[in-house]
Amino acid sequence: MKKDDVICPACKAGFRRIELLSRSGNAHDVRCPLCDALLEVVDGSTEVAYRLTVAPEKLFE
Repeated sequence: MKKDDVICPACKAGFRRIELLSRSGNAHDVRCPLCDALLEVVDGSTEVAYRLTVAPEKLFE
């Protein structure tokens, strides 16, 4: 298992990215749920999950 932190290039939301190397997933595009910006293209060789950890500053204004 690999853990990384990812920041959306458009709205600056923070995400925790978890990749399970022992499990295959589906090929798909991962998009920010807040602004729909592309975060990653997953090839499906591993299972990848994203969790919002830091909301962008704009949401609090």
